[in-house]
Amino acid sequence: MKKFLLFAALALAGCTSPDASGVKVIVGAKLGAIDYSVVVIENGKITAAGPQSQVPVPKGSTITRGIGMTIEPDGDSIEPGHPANLTLKGATERKMHNGEWVQ
Repeated sequence: MKKFLLFAALALAGCTSPDASGVKVIVGAKLGAIDYSVVVIENGKITAAGPQSQVPVPKGSTITRGIGMTIEPDGDSIEPGHPANLTLKGATERKMHNGEWVQ
């Protein structure tokens, strides 16, 4: 487990792009068949979603750690261009509506 967390931290450190204040990112949650995903949210919409190895985490974004949790859509699917309406489920549950956490 320690090796995985170290690998994940190194992967995140290497997967950054230009500064992105106001951007929210969920990192490490299960998304469908993807065990460790990245979901990028900007202006209430999903702008990127996929495996950690393929989706860069914008530098300066607000990160929500989702390791051990599952992302489920609330209505639309979790795809770029769709509204960020989702539930992050695990030991606790958080809901996002149009890119804003409501619980």
